[in-house]
Amino acid sequence: MSQVQQSPFDGIVAMAKGMWITLKHMLVRPADTVEFPFERRVPPPRMHGRHILNRYPNGMEKCIGCELCAGACPADAILVWGAENPKDNPISPGERYAAVYEINMLRCIFCGLCVEACPTDAITMTSFFEFTGKSRSSLIYSKDELLEPPPGPEWRKLDYIGDPIILSAEEMEQPGVGSLHGAGESGDEVVDVPVVWLPTETWRAPYETKDTQ
Repeated sequence: MSQVQQSPFDGIVAMAKGMWITLKHMLVRPADTVEFPFERRVPPPRMHGRHILNRYPNGMEKCIGCELCAGACPADAILVWGAENPKDNPISPGERYAAVYEINMLRCIFCGLCVEACPTDAITMTSFFEFTGKSRSSLIYSKDELLEPPPGPEWRKLDYIGDPIILSAEEMEQPGVGSLHGAGESGDEVVDVPVVWLPTETWRAPYETKDTQ
């Protein structure tokens, strides 16, 4: 087979094209990184962050211990043990409740399949992501910790200090439902879509006076 001979000029042109792409990204595109935690960006509207277990307005837990979220989890990160509801003091409106509910954040891939599988909207996901741990066990969230909005448990167990990044109230209308702008063919249509965040007032109100020092 005959080999195609390339002139040195072709190599110079190819190198120039590559350098132009590099210069264009350096000079034209906005910075893709920030100096976290001194600079922080608002998370995307549909970001999947830390989970939370929800209650009804009367205080009863929405989780009925059906274990569908654990079955839907592709990473086997959720552990649920259902039990019969006490007749004299029911914990959930159903016949069963979650006696044990744990999520291993080290295994979780934050796909949101648990939210989609839940028949009672008991589990949703906030846009809170600023948590880390000093041990593996500290990143296994118990039921009591999941029932509390962030950053309460993070303040206690992970030594989290700071103001959580949250979305505006306009973007977080209610748990499980929100508006996606620019989703239509024309680019200006507003479509109601299922989402996984919580309203600002539900998340932040209990911790506004928290002393983080």
